[in-house]
Amino acid sequence: MKATFVPWLHMHQPPIWWNHQPMGNLEKMLNGDPNSEEGWNAQWFAQAYKNPAKYALELSRRGRQPRMMVDYSGVLLEELAKLSEDGTFANRHVDGDPLGDVIGLWREALNDYPEAIEFAGTAYSHCYFPTTPERDWQAQIMTWKRVFGDLFGEAALERVKGFWLPEMGMMGDPQRAIALIRLLKRCGYEWLILPASALSRPEGWTTPQLENQVHELQIQGEGDRETILCVVRDTDMGIRQQSGHNADGCLNDIRYRLGVFEQEQLTSPPLIVPTSDGENGNVMMFEYFKNTFVPLVEMMPQLADVEMLTVSQYLDRYLDSSQPTPLSLNTTGGSWIGGHESWNEGDRRQAIALKIETLSRQVAEQGSSSDPIWDEARQLLLVCETSCFVYWNAEFWFDQADSFLGKLEASLPITV
Repeated sequence: MKATFVPWLHMHQPPIWWNHQPMGNLEKMLNGDPNSEEGWNAQWFAQAYKNPAKYALELSRRGRQPRMMVDYSGVLLEELAKLSEDGTFANRHVDGDPLGDVIGLWREALNDYPEAIEFAGTAYSHCYFPTTPERDWQAQIMTWKRVFGDLFGEAALERVKGFWLPEMGMMGDPQRAIALIRLLKRCGYEWLILPASALSRPEGWTTPQLENQVHELQIQGEGDRETILCVVRDTDMGIRQQSGHNADGCLNDIRYRLGVFEQEQLTSPPLIVPTSDGENGNVMMFEYFKNTFVPLVEMMPQLADVEMLTVSQYLDRYLDSSQPTPLSLNTTGGSWIGGHESWNEGDRRQAIALKIETLSRQVAEQGSSSDPIWDEARQLLLVCETSCFVYWNAEFWFDQADSFLGKLEASLPITV
């Protein structure tokens, strides 16, 4: 039995309201004082968004077989495209090299080596689905697909099979969960990744049994039922990936999980998917690819017990011979931090959620399908639903939400 290791990097930067106009947070950071900590960090953040494509190309051209999962929010993809096209990245350097055309590099990687890195779909503005109005879910999902398809082409979009819920947030209410899963499947998704906190652990299961197997998520509602394939974040390895897990440490952890599967005579190979932010912290900016990812890829040809694949490659290879185990949601759902409190508790969060619901309903009920003013309003509404505005529990980010909501409210046509 081989263990399958699938490193996953999550990438996002929120939009902000700055100098009386909307822009991406990365652009705001890059255009600040280049000698400030923020200005210095911004160039390394941009490099982090480039790194997966850069290393996939370098390793593949040397005959290696890199494998990785990534997800990028739609607003970040749009910002990277803008900064690639307007010369901003060409005039910024990291270690003496220009950032250059980040989106162009990604096109090259996805076209020339499509098996190396698998994108997962996600929500356009990184909305938190448990608190986002249900009527806006489809727009969040399909707008991301439009952005990705416009940038990378239909062939690349057709290879996007899995879904990343922003903040790994999943509601526990079965009727809303059924509606979300049904929508994801209708939009072409075949599987999603969830945190262990969102799942009900069967009695007696070890952590590897829960986190390192493919499951069939089964959701029962009032006379209704829905299922979807589900993979689970390896929590401990995800935390260590963010904080500096080197290649040898990864191998030790992978082999421990493999040992559990062999000892308990589980027939499917363990699927080990650590997920973490791909840009936050010095590890991801300076160390991860050189100290962890590249050495692991270089080791793979010599290892008899470990392989690297993407999630969809694993499912294609092993699912026919190994049926997924049934699993259900927790009654409370979950997120990457466990609960939902960072998105729905406190007066400011509640006020923002109420305003979003009010304006969402107004746009849905009054908006014309043929009026470009309402099209702009719908797009702005999606931006207002960015999770970062409430997650950080900080006045700056709450004020960002108020600024975008105020802009949206002022832009709505007066209907009689």
